[in-house]
Amino acid sequence: MAVVVRPRASLEAADLGFALARAYWRPLFGAHSLVVLPLAAALALGLRSVGWTALVLWWLKPLYDRVSLHVLSIALLGRAPKLGETFAALPRLVFRTGLLQSLTWLRLTPTRSFFAPVLQLEGLRGRARARRVRVLAERESAAAAGLMFVCSTIELAVIFAGLQVASTFWNGSGAEFWKSAGGLGRASPELEWLELALYVVALCTVEPFYVAGGFALYINRRVWLEGWDVELAFRRLERRLRAAAALAAFALLVAPPLHARAADEPPCKADTPEDAGDCIDQVLKSPDFARTRKVEQWRLRAFDWKLPGSSGFWDRVGNVLSATWRVVAWLTLPIVLAILAVAIARGMQRVRPDPRGPPDDGGEVRRAFDLRPESLPADVVSVARARFAAGDPAGALSLLYRGALVELGRRFGVRLPASATEGECERIASSALEGALAQDFARLARAWLYCAYARRPPSGEEFERLCSSWSAGWGSRA
Repeated sequence: MAVVVRPRASLEAADLGFALARAYWRPLFGAHSLVVLPLAAALALGLRSVGWTALVLWWLKPLYDRVSLHVLSIALLGRAPKLGETFAALPRLVFRTGLLQSLTWLRLTPTRSFFAPVLQLEGLRGRARARRVRVLAERESAAAAGLMFVCSTIELAVIFAGLQVASTFWNGSGAEFWKSAGGLGRASPELEWLELALYVVALCTVEPFYVAGGFALYINRRVWLEGWDVELAFRRLERRLRAAAALAAFALLVAPPLHARAADEPPCKADTPEDAGDCIDQVLKSPDFARTRKVEQWRLRAFDWKLPGSSGFWDRVGNVLSATWRVVAWLTLPIVLAILAVAIARGMQRVRPDPRGPPDDGGEVRRAFDLRPESLPADVVSVARARFAAGDPAGALSLLYRGALVELGRRFGVRLPASATEGECERIASSALEGALAQDFARLARAWLYCAYARRPPSGEEFERLCSSWSAGWGSRA
C-alpha cells in the first residue's frame, strides 16, 4: 500500500489524505478536471444562465467525487491509475454506485465525503448502509463535518481572490465592481461569466482534496474498527476494479468510431488487465490543460454605502441583505482562519512524538495484546468465565485468545510478526498445529473476530464449549 495503515488521530488522518492527493495529483486532478470542465461548458451553452449553471454544477458534486474516490482507492494500493482506466469505469460509477441516492436525500449531508465509500466501495444500500453509517459515525463524524466547512471556506477564498485580481484590471472604479460582484448593482455579462469561471476553478482545485480527506477519515475509522485486515479488503477491491476495467476496455475497442480512428494502427490485444490499461491509453488521448497563474495586488478601497438605483421597499430590503451578507462573509474569513490555525497548533501538540522514542517491548506487545506469559492470570479459563458472566464477552474472549497466542509461542516456538492480523495468526497456527488443537484455535479466533469487530458475541453454550476446548488443549502442559 502507498501509506502506512495504522490508527491515527482525526487531524492526522485528514492530513494523510491530503498527502495522498499531492502524491498522485496528476491522475487525481486530471480525471476530476476532465469530467468537470466539459460538463461545465455543456451546461453553460445549454442553459444560457450563469446562476442555473453554477447551481447545477454545485448539485452534481457527488458525481465528481466518485471519479476522485475511484482514483484514490486505486492509488492507495501503490499504483497510479491511468486516465483510460478511470474513464472506462465511468459507466459503473454513474449507474452502480448509488449516485441517485447521493444526488437526492443524501446530497446535503455534511459528512458526504466520509460516508461516500460505503455506497461506492462497500456497495451497501438501504438498512445495511444505515447500520454501517451508524457504526462509522461513532468516530470521525465531527472531523468530517469540519473538513467540509474548511474546504467550502477555501472555495470562497479562491473565488474572492480571483475577483480581487479582476478588480485591479477592471475598467472603472473598484466600488462599482464590488457592488456588481456582490449583487448590489447591475452586473455586466462579462463579470457574471467571470464569477462562473472562478467557481469552476475553485471546484477543480479544492474538491479533490475534500474527497481525499474524507476518504482518509474513512480508512482511519476502518482501521480502528477492523485492525489491519483493511489491506486485504482493498486487495479484493482492486481485483474487482481491474476486471471491470478489462470489460470496459473491450467495449471501447469494439465501438465503430474507435475502430475507424485506429484503422491505420496495429490491432490492440487486451488479454490481461495491464494490456487493457495500455489499450485505453492508446485510444483515449487527452491534452493537458494549461493553467494561468496571476499575481494579485491588494489595495484598500473606499466602499460607498449609498445604494443608488433602489426603488421600492423590497428593493431596499434586498440591497440591505446583500450588503449584510458581504460584510459577514469578509468578517468570517479571518475568524475561520484563526480557528483553523489554533486547531492545527493544538493537533500538532497532541500528535508530537515523544523525543525519548517508543518503549522497547521486545516484540511481546502486539496489536494492543500483551503477549508476555506473566501478564496472564494463573487460571485463564476461570477468569474468562467470570468476565463472561459479568457481561463482558469481548474481555473474556480476548483473554482466551491472548492465552492461546502465548501458548502458541511458548509450547510450539511460533514467532508471530508484529503486524500479523487475526487471519494471518490463524494461518500460521494451522501450519504449526495439528488435529483438534488447530481446529480449536480457528474457532476461538473467529469467535473473537465476530465479537470484537462485528459485535456478535457467542451464546453461553458456545462460550462454554470454547472454555472446555481451551482447558483440554491449551490448559494442559505438554
